[in-house]
Amino acid sequence: MHHQSALRFHKFSPGGNTTILVTDPVPAPLRAAVAAELMGEDHVHAEQVGFVTLAGPRPRIDMMGGEFCGNACRSLAALLALKRVLHAGPGGLMSGEIESSGVSGILPVRVVHTPHGPDAAVRMPLPPAAGNADPAHGASPRGAQPAPSRLALPVADGLMLVRLPGIAHLLLDASAHPFPGDWRDHARALITRHGLDDEPAAGCIWCHGPLAAPAITPVVRVRDTGSIILESACGSGSLAYGLHRADMAEGEISLAVRQPSGATIRVSVSRRDGVTPEAWIGGTVRHVASGTAYLHGDPQT
Repeated sequence: MHHQSALRFHKFSPGGNTTILVTDPVPAPLRAAVAAELMGEDHVHAEQVGFVTLAGPRPRIDMMGGEFCGNACRSLAALLALKRVLHAGPGGLMSGEIESSGVSGILPVRVVHTPHGPDAAVRMPLPPAAGNADPAHGASPRGAQPAPSRLALPVADGLMLVRLPGIAHLLLDASAHPFPGDWRDHARALITRHGLDDEPAAGCIWCHGPLAAPAITPVVRVRDTGSIILESACGSGSLAYGLHRADMAEGEISLAVRQPSGATIRVSVSRRDGVTPEAWIGGTVRHVASGTAYLHGDPQT
């Protein structure tokens, strides 16, 4: 039976960070409300929602609050691999390009099928402090010699700020700032205290574990939906931690950052002469559901 408010969707789990991709068009002013309903425990239920457009020069994802999300981009890459619209290369490697809300320019993606599902990676946008002219491409102007700069800025003892296009993260050393029981109120207060209320999305990322096996506990607030979620995994939060580690190293660093779900997200960052030309995140993305979601527009009574 036809339903007036029916939307086709795919649900993915990139490292546990459950993500709904809506593939039918939804007007931008309605996306926050639609996302809030879809995310509900009595609905499809997920930690976030992205709205996908497959027409046009390249696939595009617009997040529920206009923010950027690396895990949602990885989910889109997995969807494109399942639809067989990526370029097939040697060794089973598939590649392509996408666009995303929260950033300008093009984001390359790579996918390899594994027994556990697609392993999807996205080249992440970087902050201007990385010395890049184009945050999506990671390329400096020809002949330019950008000055070395820090990617994670200290704002208090045991507290660093990393500003990425479309999202900002506070990194908290959990040995100095233990994860609080009232994490929702605590994260909101930190975001306000450090001037991040107007960011499309802002996170508090508690960092713990040894340097050889780092782990994060991410809490992310999306401004336009008013949501604040203790996420099962966070791609941009993992990248923020990787950029902090890259400040202390030269060359290529590769990390497997443990998520609350128990999964890991791979982070690789290139750092040369104090400049960061590129960074990637990757890992398994599970396709857990596809179908049609029916919207009602108001809570059950």
